[in-house]
Amino acid sequence: MSGDETAGDVSSETFGPIDAGALYEIRDLFADAEPLVADATLDDPLNPRTLSIDLSDGIGDATEARFDIRWSAPGNYAFHHTDDTDLNFRFDRHPKPEAPTRHFHIPPNAPSRPVESSCILVTELPLVARAILQRWRDAYKRGSVGELNDTTNPP
Repeated sequence: MSGDETAGDVSSETFGPIDAGALYEIRDLFADAEPLVADATLDDPLNPRTLSIDLSDGIGDATEARFDIRWSAPGNYAFHHTDDTDLNFRFDRHPKPEAPTRHFHIPPNAPSRPVESSCILVTELPLVARAILQRWRDAYKRGSVGELNDTTNPP
């Protein structure tokens, strides 16, 4: 898998400046909570923009997966999942024309225009990260992304 893709496609003017401390917190949370985390790296340790979390297995036929994550100082975020079968989806929270602030880019290719509101209603960093990780873990156990966004404010 290439690490060249970024999480989200919104301009930095609307997304806000990246919160480096938040990326470190998300890294630690994923590493502590998910046994399949193989690696978690920042694109630039001194001025990070993206946290990449590599997973040693994936949903369904995938043998590896990755989350590329951005979190801004105003609390906007983009959690972009991709894997070695080209399965992509995103949970985002940021201003986007003609879309809800909280939105979900559906699999398999996470189109740039979100098609539905996100099931994640919380805004606090640890709750958002845990909710997204739980949605991924549920899909991993089922071997299917069919119900990724089919819940009400996951725990």
